Amino acid sequence: MLVSVTGPKGGNVDVGLQAMTVLAVKYYAKQLGISRLRNNILVRIHHRIDVGEWGTEGLCEYIDNRSYILDIALYSNWLLNLAHEMVHVKQFSRNELDPMMTKWKSNKYVGDLDYWRQPWEKEARRLQTKLLAEYSNEIA
Repeated sequence: MLVSVTGPKGGNVDVGLQAMTVLAVKYYAKQLGISRLRNNILVRIHHRIDVGEWGTEGLCEYIDNRSYILDIALYSNWLLNLAHEMVHVKQFSRNELDPMMTKWKSNKYVGDLDYWRQPWEKEARRLQTKLLAEYSNEIA
């Protein structure tokens, strides 16, 4: 797995923040069982409270079945949001969620499902807190 960390437009990030981000991504990947996959993960750190047009604190962009871009807002609970987005990387990598977000595991979803009711979001919300707690204990 290759992990890169930049600013939102490819700019430099503080070396300490970069190192902490890489360690967290690798820890989350190991816990999610995807650390041995040949994924390329680019984490773009935003010095804001939200990212994207929807004002979210994190985004996972599927590029192809091995490449992902994670946008993470630094002035939020960024390690929790990073854990949440890493769950989405796991879902895409394991073909649990298709790139169009119309199929979850063996079920097809047609139409717009409310964000809070999407099963992939339910799983990400359920696992994010557990991942962060385990990581916090690991680095303490």
